[in-house]
Amino acid sequence: MQVLELLILPPASGLIAIVLGLLFWGRRLGKGLVFAGIAWLYVAATPLFAGWLLAGLERGYPVAPPLPEAAGAIVVLAGGRHPDAPEYGGETVSPHSLERLRYGARLHRDTGLPLLVSGGRVRGDEPAAEADLLADVLEGELGVAVRWRETESRNTCENALFSAHLLGEAGIDHVLLVSHALHMPRATWCFRRAGLQVTATPTLPAAGLSRHRGITVVLPQPRALWLTGQALHEYLGLVWYRVKWEVRIGK
Repeated sequence: MQVLELLILPPASGLIAIVLGLLFWGRRLGKGLVFAGIAWLYVAATPLFAGWLLAGLERGYPVAPPLPEAAGAIVVLAGGRHPDAPEYGGETVSPHSLERLRYGARLHRDTGLPLLVSGGRVRGDEPAAEADLLADVLEGELGVAVRWRETESRNTCENALFSAHLLGEAGIDHVLLVSHALHMPRATWCFRRAGLQVTATPTLPAAGLSRHRGITVVLPQPRALWLTGQALHEYLGLVWYRVKWEVRIGK
């Protein structure tokens, strides 16, 4: 699935179209493929297109929503690791994970709710689970206690399944869910299908990229191309989860 996704997302998809077009340049199809590949790469790298994709994901998940009194815990989802960090003893949390756990710590201080961090070994051979890396930063650097560590999951739906099991043992069925805003549609779908009530508490929405002014909104930019890839990853994930996980966690 990962290889297929890389082939679908830009820039690979655009480059593949261009290469195929050059191979068949003598035919009308070849010229069309070259044009389509160039056009796709251009559009995918514009803030206007990236912002439009992101808005479709983040709409409906406002930052700093009203917090319900019924919530029993805060769940912070891991967002990756930095595997080569000798200054931190070998590995540490990725910037995405750091952004999420920082907001989780703030919610904990504001509400007093206990924290669950969720994330395992995605490849299976990493030295530590991502949840342990998150907990080390929360407890060792931010001075925030972690009540539960969910260390077995390898994707968002496993985050939900295994976290729901831990929280169920504590009698908790309503959580504040912390992740990036563009990840919230997939994350809330999984957690609700796993039987939890969810209040989405997203951090750092990226759709504001579309608020560029003037000519810059249609000029290709490296960050816009990266955000287009991130947004398309989420859309593909939503489709894939409905195919793969509906039977396993469907209710």
